[in-house]
Amino acid sequence: MEEELKGYFWIPNKPQLKHFGEVILSTSQKKNEVVIYGSFPEFDKLHYNINFHDDIPYLYGYTNDKKFITLLGLRITGANLSPAPPETSAFKSEHKLSFSQFICGPIQFPFNFSINRISVTAQFMEAWGIPNPIEMEVKTSDDTDESPSKSYNFKPGKPISIPFEPDTCTFYDYLSHNHKFQINYLEIKQRNCLSFTFNRNLEISELYIFLEKLREFYTLITGVNLGLDLIVIYNQEVNGVEYQYEFDRNVSNSSYSFIAADSRILGLKELSSSSYLKYFFKEYNTFSLPLAHYMGYLNGDRSNYATFIQPFISALEIIYNKYYREQEKNAKNINPTLDEILKTYRLSPKHKQFLLDSKLAKSYRDLHLKDKVVALIRVSDKLTELVDDPIAFTKRVLDLRHYLVHQVEKDASDLTLLNNRLLLGKHVVKLKVILEYHLLLMMRLDKETVEKRIDRTLPNFVHFDRY
Repeated sequence: MEEELKGYFWIPNKPQLKHFGEVILSTSQKKNEVVIYGSFPEFDKLHYNINFHDDIPYLYGYTNDKKFITLLGLRITGANLSPAPPETSAFKSEHKLSFSQFICGPIQFPFNFSINRISVTAQFMEAWGIPNPIEMEVKTSDDTDESPSKSYNFKPGKPISIPFEPDTCTFYDYLSHNHKFQINYLEIKQRNCLSFTFNRNLEISELYIFLEKLREFYTLITGVNLGLDLIVIYNQEVNGVEYQYEFDRNVSNSSYSFIAADSRILGLKELSSSSYLKYFFKEYNTFSLPLAHYMGYLNGDRSNYATFIQPFISALEIIYNKYYREQEKNAKNINPTLDEILKTYRLSPKHKQFLLDSKLAKSYRDLHLKDKVVALIRVSDKLTELVDDPIAFTKRVLDLRHYLVHQVEKDASDLTLLNNRLLLGKHVVKLKVILEYHLLLMMRLDKETVEKRIDRTLPNFVHFDRY
C-alpha cells in the first residue's frame, strides 16, 4: 500500500487545538510517518534522548477526503523547532512521528470499539481464486447500425471454510463491479479475502498481534515474505461501520509480480482440509523464537549476510534441543574411564546413577553443536542434496560463527566464507532453507509434503537446481 493523506490532527483530550499534518503510508518502503506542522503542549515535554512519548497514546485526524483517521503507537523521530523563513514555510515548527497502527473510517474510531470480525487480503492470494471467472459474450445485429453489445457472465467462487476453531475462517472469491454511466465505463475486478469471525471481542492491541502471526503463517506456507492488503475491521453489532487498518510489521514484497498456486508449500485445498492454521496459532509460542530468527532474515537488510549466521545457528539449536534431544541418549557411549569404573566396582544404584549424571558423563554423551546441525540436515535427503556435504558445510558455517562471536581463529579453522561474499550468501540462504524445512515440520505438516515442495517455492528452487 502506498498512500499520502493530508488533514488536521488533534490530541484526544484537546480536540479544540488542531494542527495541519501529512500522513505517509508505505508498506513496501517500511515507512509509516506523520508530519505535524505545529506543536501540541505534550510535545513541549519532549526529552530528546527518549524516542517514546507516553503522553501521546494516539492522534486523531480528519483528512481532506472526509475520512477520520487514528494513529497509535506514536514515536517522535524528529523535530524542527526553529522558525522557518516566511518564504519557505508558514509554520514555526515541525514534528515527525512514526506510528505502529493506522485506522481509517467514516466516523471517529471509538476506543471502546470491540472487534469481532475482520477481512484480510494477502499479496498474490488471487492465485487461489477461480481462473477466468468472467465470460464475455459479444452480440451483433445485421439489421441495425448499432454497435455490438456485450454481456458478461460471472462465476464467483463458493465460500470455503478453513478449520480455525473456536473461531471461524472463510475464504471468499468474489467479483466487484464499478459502472460509471456518464462515461460508459465498466470496471470488473476479481477479489478474494480471508474473513475471520471471533468468538470473543478483540482489543486493538490483540488485533495487532493476530495479524502479525497471520502474516508469518502466510509467509511460511508461500515460501516468500509477503504482506497483507485491504485489512478491514468490523463489529457485527454496529451495522454499516467498517474501518481500514494498517500496521507497521506488515511489509509488502515488491520483488515478485505473481506467485503461482503450485509454487507454494501449501495451497487453499490443503488448508481447507487440514488444521494447519488452527495449530499454528494454538502452538505459536512453542516455535516463536526460531520463527522470529527466520522472519528477521526475511524482513532484514541482507547487504551483510554474516549477521544472519549466529541467529540461524541459534534457531537450529533450539529446534534440535526441543524436538530431537531424545536421539542423544544412544548417540555416543559414556566416557571410557567412567565405563571402566562402573564395570570394576560394585556400586549401589544410587551411586551409579550419580556418576552417570555427573558433568563428565554428560559432557561426553551430549552432542556438540556441529553434530546437531549435521543431524538436522541429514533428516532429509533434500537438505543433504542442498548442501552436498553436510559435515563440510557445517564446519565452514560454524568456523565462521566462532570467529564472528569470539574473534579467535582456532587451529584448522575454515574461514573461506569470510572473504567470499558470494559463497557466504549461498551458505546463509541454505541455512534459511534448512530452518524453513524444520519450521514447517513443527507446524505439523507431514514430511512427505515438505520434501515434495520445499524446492518449489520461488526463492528456493534456484538453489536446489543450480547448486
